[in-house]
Amino acid sequence: MTAIGRSNDLALAADNARAIPFLSRPGTIAAMLLLPCFAWISFFFLLPLSFMIWRSATGDAGSIAIYQDIITAPLYHKVLITTLQMTCTSTLLALLLGYPVAYALTVSGPKLRGLMLLFVLVPYWVDIIVRSFSWLVMLGDNGIINKALIGLGLISHPIQLLYTKYSVLMGMVQILLPFAIVTLFGAMLRIDRTLTTAAKIHGANEWQAFRTVFFPLSLPGVYGAALLVFILGLGFYVTPALLGSPKETMIAQTIMVEATQTLDWETASAAGTMLLVISTAIAAIYNRYFSLDRLWGGSDK
Repeated sequence: MTAIGRSNDLALAADNARAIPFLSRPGTIAAMLLLPCFAWISFFFLLPLSFMIWRSATGDAGSIAIYQDIITAPLYHKVLITTLQMTCTSTLLALLLGYPVAYALTVSGPKLRGLMLLFVLVPYWVDIIVRSFSWLVMLGDNGIINKALIGLGLISHPIQLLYTKYSVLMGMVQILLPFAIVTLFGAMLRIDRTLTTAAKIHGANEWQAFRTVFFPLSLPGVYGAALLVFILGLGFYVTPALLGSPKETMIAQTIMVEATQTLDWETASAAGTMLLVISTAIAAIYNRYFSLDRLWGGSDK
C-alpha cells in the first residue's frame, strides 16, 4: 500500500508540474476568469447581433435594396431626426442636472455621500416600465399635477402635460440621470484635490479654482457620461411609447413595429443594423477626439 501511495503522489506531482507552467503564463488566470462572461456575452449578445445582420443581408429584396429603401424613406428620415433631437436634448439635460450632484458627492463626507448615492441609485433599481408609468400618474389629465393646480385655483381645466415631447424628455432624463451622475462621480474622484488647493494658495477664489482647475480636469468624465447617456437614449422604446404621441416616435419604436406588426423582419434587421453602425461610429469619433480612455486610466492622446 505504501508503494502504491508513493506512486500516486508521484503521478499527482507530475500532473501539477505540467499544469503550473500553463497557469503561470501571463494572462492565463485572467482569461479563465473572463471565459464565463465571454460565453454569456457571445450567446446572448453577439450571436443575436450576428443573426440580425445576417437577416438584413439575406432578405428577398437583397441587402442593398433594403438599406436604400430605409435611407430614402421619408418616414425613417423623420424618425431619425426626432430620435437625434430627443436624445441630444435629454443628454444635455442629464449632464446639466447630474454635474452638480456628482460634484456634491465628491465634496461630501462619507455618511452624506452614502445617503446621496442611495437616492441616486434607488430609481435605477426600479424597472423602466414602472418609472415611465409613474409619469402617467403625475402628468395625466387626472394626475397629481393637474389636480394640484386646479385645487390651488391656478387653472380651471386640466392642461396637456402628457403625450408631448416634454413628457418624453422628462421620462428619459429621469432614467438616464443615474448613469450620468455615476459616470461623472467616478471621473471626479480621480481628480487630485491638492491642485485646487494650490490654486487657492496662489490667490484664486473658490469659483476661479473650480473654473480653471477642477472643471477642465473633469471634462473626460463629461465626455464619457455624454457618450453613455447618448448611446442609451438612441435605443429608448418604452418611455416614448408610453409618454409620447406619434409625433415623438423614435427609431426603436419603428423597428418594433416593423418586427411585430408588419412582420417585416428584413427591414427591421436592416434598421437595427444601421442603428448599430451609427452608435459605433459615434463612440469611435468620441474616443478619437475626446480621449475617453482617460476615464479608466489610459494616457492622454
